[in-house]
Amino acid sequence: MADFLNIGLTGLMASQAKLNVASHNIANADTPGYSRQSAVQTTQPSQYMGYGYVGQGARVVDVERAYDQFLHKQLLQSQSQASYYQNYSDLVAPIDNLIADPDAGLSSAMSQFFDAVQEVANNPSNIAARQTMLSQSEVLVNRFQLLSGQLDEIDASVEQNIALAAQDITQYGQQIARLNQEISRALGVGNGASPNDLLDQRDQALAELAKRVNVQAVVDDKGMMTVFIGNGQALVQGTQSATIATRPDPAQPSRTQVTYQIGNGAALALPESQLSGGELGALLAFRREALEPVQDQLGFLATALAAKFNEVHASGYGLDGSTGKPYFSGIDLAQPVVSAGSQGSTVSVSFATNVKLSALRPDTYTISNDNGTLSVTRQSDGARFNDLTQPIDGLDFSGVTLQTGETAVIAPYRDAASSIGVAITDPRQIAAAEQNPLTDSGPADNRNALTLAAIQTEKFLYDDGAGQATATLQTAYARTVSSLGAKASEVKNGASSSQALYEQIQAQRDSHAGVNLDEEAANLVRYQQAYLAASKVMQMAQKLFDSVLAIAG
Repeated sequence: MADFLNIGLTGLMASQAKLNVASHNIANADTPGYSRQSAVQTTQPSQYMGYGYVGQGARVVDVERAYDQFLHKQLLQSQSQASYYQNYSDLVAPIDNLIADPDAGLSSAMSQFFDAVQEVANNPSNIAARQTMLSQSEVLVNRFQLLSGQLDEIDASVEQNIALAAQDITQYGQQIARLNQEISRALGVGNGASPNDLLDQRDQALAELAKRVNVQAVVDDKGMMTVFIGNGQALVQGTQSATIATRPDPAQPSRTQVTYQIGNGAALALPESQLSGGELGALLAFRREALEPVQDQLGFLATALAAKFNEVHASGYGLDGSTGKPYFSGIDLAQPVVSAGSQGSTVSVSFATNVKLSALRPDTYTISNDNGTLSVTRQSDGARFNDLTQPIDGLDFSGVTLQTGETAVIAPYRDAASSIGVAITDPRQIAAAEQNPLTDSGPADNRNALTLAAIQTEKFLYDDGAGQATATLQTAYARTVSSLGAKASEVKNGASSSQALYEQIQAQRDSHAGVNLDEEAANLVRYQQAYLAASKVMQMAQKLFDSVLAIAG
């Protein structure tokens, strides 16, 4: 009778365990990252009774979670990629709309400005036409400054978000390291039984980390997870986690640099090429591929317009006989692009003497000293120049000295759009005449104004390599709009396709590991019936035992 009773008891206990597991599944159906669990049931060891082996009931030997390692890896990769493209698309869309806007962009302001210049050419002695030209000049200058200011605001936001993303990465790394420790302890206490809820929490922390940066994870035979970010930097190793932080870039202090530090070791700069995927990868790529080029190109247009217009304007005469006056202020090719120095180093870059505007490029340059050899690398295409005695893209780098191993980044046009102004305040000083109207040509001389107006359609930018300029101001701006629009379209399409792929893999994961409430409800009924049946076995054993006692009595 005792065996009969024990068999019923084992069935009762097994059914109770499965009821607990099913209830736990139902309670966590909406818990992010939770994986469905199931009780693993097997038979108790049989007992030989002389006539054969007789079973001794059932037992639950483990509680497993539904987990597919390959599917989980795919989910992390797709999540990181979807986060990257979505963040990039959200970042680039506003500046694409800003630059391409036919009213708020630069194209309409330049057209209206040159229309006003043409009106002065048509009526050189008309003060009203001259005043309109000055007014349109202010509109154009304000448009440059407005666009530059809005890009600067986006720039500041990007720098702040890079720091926040680095902070999030550190926090999730610390969380994974802490969970590694708890999982290791739980495995020891449970004699190797899987602490499923802790494993889910760790996987969820890893998924959140994948939203910030590309991740790869490896779990050893002791249950410890090692996490690599970007292109192979170890963020978590066992119970130790690295610190990801930011600091000003020594080569370009206005830019944030991401750093990597283990324990009390020195904080090392992480190259942007090693930080791909997720929000952080998107922020760095957007800054490098979209924001900075647009800032450079906008400043380049301001520089080219001011330099060309000033050159022609200074050669003419105003109604008052004035000459040699620049029309735009804030931009002077005779002034150094940058002039700074530190102990043992001098970074002095200027425009080359008598530089042709077609030689200039809207680019950023990295100067480095490798083992005593100075070189300049153009960031847009990676072209490297080792001869600094010759101008590079119209810039003179011969005044640069750097310590070995030191690097400096030069963005010659980055702030030009915010610096441009109008130098002329008196409409009579607009140099419309080719000769002095007070002594030579008279107030009807419009020859210099015609030359000023012709700047609108003159090709004086972007040398084709054979000494011929290929672009006007408008076509140069159109290149900016076109390249930015292409990038915006590319990442928008990437966001759409990567999100669709992520949702597809997420659906596969949910189908495999998610909680189906209907299925769990059916399991509850089944396990309840098994529980009641086991209770009935115990009840029958008790009745038989009572009958034996009654006979014996």
